[in-house]
Amino acid sequence: MIAIQFIGDVEGLIEGIGLLEQRLEFEQTDQGQEVQVIYVKEDLVEVSVGSEDQRHVIRYGGKRVHFFRGLGLLIQHIKEGITRRTLTETPQFRTLGCMLDVSRNAVLTKESVEQFLEMTAIMGFDTFMLYTEDTYTIESQPYFGYMRGRYSEDEIKGFDDYADKLGIELIPCIQTLAHLATFLRWDTASTLKDTADVLIIGEEPTYAWIRQMIEAAQRPVRSRRIHIGMDEAHGLGLGRYLENYGYQNRFELMNRHLQQVLNITESLGLKPIIWSDMYFRLGSTTGEYYDLEGAIPPEVAAHIPEGVQLVYWDYYHEDEAFYEDYLDRHDELAPGTIFAGGVWTFAGIAPHYTKSFLSTHAALNSCKKKGVQEVLATIWLDDGAETPMITALPGLQLFAEHAYHAEMQDDQLAQRFQTCTGGDWDAFLTLGRLDCPPGANPHRLEPDNPSKYILWSDPFIGLFDHQLDVPALPEYYQQLASEAQSIAKEGTWSSLLSFYQQLALVLSIKAGLGLHIQQSYREGKRMQLEEVEQKALPLLTQAVEELRIRHRSLWHTWYRPFGWEVLDLRYGGLLSRIETSMYRLQSFLKGDIDTLEELEEERLKYWTLTKEGHSLLGRNNEYKRIVTAHLI
Repeated sequence: MIAIQFIGDVEGLIEGIGLLEQRLEFEQTDQGQEVQVIYVKEDLVEVSVGSEDQRHVIRYGGKRVHFFRGLGLLIQHIKEGITRRTLTETPQFRTLGCMLDVSRNAVLTKESVEQFLEMTAIMGFDTFMLYTEDTYTIESQPYFGYMRGRYSEDEIKGFDDYADKLGIELIPCIQTLAHLATFLRWDTASTLKDTADVLIIGEEPTYAWIRQMIEAAQRPVRSRRIHIGMDEAHGLGLGRYLENYGYQNRFELMNRHLQQVLNITESLGLKPIIWSDMYFRLGSTTGEYYDLEGAIPPEVAAHIPEGVQLVYWDYYHEDEAFYEDYLDRHDELAPGTIFAGGVWTFAGIAPHYTKSFLSTHAALNSCKKKGVQEVLATIWLDDGAETPMITALPGLQLFAEHAYHAEMQDDQLAQRFQTCTGGDWDAFLTLGRLDCPPGANPHRLEPDNPSKYILWSDPFIGLFDHQLDVPALPEYYQQLASEAQSIAKEGTWSSLLSFYQQLALVLSIKAGLGLHIQQSYREGKRMQLEEVEQKALPLLTQAVEELRIRHRSLWHTWYRPFGWEVLDLRYGGLLSRIETSMYRLQSFLKGDIDTLEELEEERLKYWTLTKEGHSLLGRNNEYKRIVTAHLI
């Protein structure tokens, strides 16, 4: 434990310093090494280890969080045994933010939010968002967030207080148009519904409701900024609105609705932020966000309401020129664009670090060239939050190091990661290999994710068996499981690494199993079928059950219990289908039935289109489309 005495400009820092003692492994004491804290006017992080009078010095300016990044750097250098060094960093952006998705079933516990705040403060993030569609409380609306693990107002106020001590601004992040299906499902919301997940616009009850949402989200926090969403409203004006009012120009509908919501934010003294994609989608003949041929009519652009800040989100491209083009397009619509990149926790059940790093490098290099002032790292948990949110930490570290260096140096990442998170960089990167086996293409806009569909595929009616005719897959995952087992004891994050070690083991058993079962059946290889029934499937059952238990432990460590039932159902379904597969094989081997109809049917390619290309392995991130060809 390092003993430190802070002197100098420490006003407003002491509470935050106290919050980081345990994580950074130091204690404050009058007998400790002296650290002179100097506040300066310019944006700066400067750390001097062992200055001439034997004091350490942290000079910082701009934002309080710059001090906490400097503190992490100082502790890192002391632990490394550096006796004299001065390191100066210049923030490249006015704000560096991260957004955590707590609306896809996984709602972080109070302690987990606090841990993320601590780690991101040491990294140097000054802005924090919790993406809440209906996972916050509106006291007069009991069905809003019902059984979804929603936060109370007092809890969000507590997060805001904790963030403020660390120099972080907590900005509410909600939805005021689409992405509200989990609320709109209830009868009490029927008058607010246009389509299944989009609010009906232009009607007074809708704006009374939106005012309630905005007030409830903003009331517990200090910030006067608020993210009001408005992305991916594909059904805008095409449901009940169409029935009531007929078809109307959707650009005009978007602008009218946005102006109505801005009237609310203005009346409350708030500065609104929205995702930008709907304007670009409406300007595309194909409805795509990234359509280079799309164009927003000048008269539409001219009528985009003033006073709102656009967020250009792009998690996909690896070409700096593309980002620069789209940043220019955004600036033509409205000045002061925020850029939002993505940490790839939303591709399935494993993080995709290769895609995260390639897209982040390209995006943030472009943002620096274009003088973008605000950047945001988003962490989404699509399709049931299978990937633990903590796997995003390497991506956040990369964002942070980009944000404090004009030119990124990869050799800084491992040491910084150890300091900020207590994790081993190389151990975490091992997890990113689960979706990069032979045959996978990480460079598509949406990279291959075989780990997800191998896990959930049915052993008897596997829709992806044709895609999994890759002999190297089982051996690849067996080798990965062996490597992961050797690192799974890595202290702070052992439960996470242990979970992925078990996942690699399951994939090694399952990768070619469906194809092997069918081939053995068609070729009349009775002994191989007996071995599958007596050994492979029982072994798979044990491995999947152990995976479920490890996953459940991780979930209940980091999240509230609400939402785990979805994954319980998925694991339970897989285990049940394995048991039924054994039952069917037993019936056939005993002569109770003459044929196995499931294995008689030819396995077709899942993807027949090659545009943008599906590689051999390809990608599917929808559980319901992986497990069956039937409706569920």
